[in-house]
Amino acid sequence: MFIVLEGGDGSGKSTHSRMLAEWLKEQGRKVHLTAEPTPGRIGQFIREILSGEVEVSPRTLALLFTADRAEHVREIEEALSEGNTVVCDRYYHSTIAYQSAQGVSREWLIELNSFAPEPDLVVFLDVEARRGALRTSTGEVFEKKEFLEKIREEYMKFKGLKVIDTSRPKEKVQEDIRKVVGELL
Repeated sequence: MFIVLEGGDGSGKSTHSRMLAEWLKEQGRKVHLTAEPTPGRIGQFIREILSGEVEVSPRTLALLFTADRAEHVREIEEALSEGNTVVCDRYYHSTIAYQSAQGVSREWLIELNSFAPEPDLVVFLDVEARRGALRTSTGEVFEKKEFLEKIREEYMKFKGLKVIDTSRPKEKVQEDIRKVVGELL
């Protein structure tokens, strides 16, 4: 099973990905926890861009995220073939939502990422933009309330997302995530 947690900055993706992976292990499943951008060389360069150290166009950033994903897909497919449940913190939905919000053609982004295998489940952790901006403190270039509002609008254009409100205590949010995942187990 391939599960993706998506959402804007400050929505709790990393925290909930870890919590979900631990819960799945407690259920006796082999789990591979992963995230985008990856820790590889392309992912490291992306992190430099997100920190503001390096500036590139939104289209170039989309290509970099997609190149990182092309390498990441090999890791995901290998983990799945070994019988792991894969829990991924961000996937192609992020590239489409974020770079669309920057003005890049959504259709081009969808086509660019058409090679990426579809997850079995995509959970969207929904947070009010103001709250998300307050929760995050990495100083990344996208962590502005107005931009987070645009990103949310782009995410809402996807079909089939399981939307979970993250304005509640994390234990309640995790309970809802486990319920949705449990329905697929």
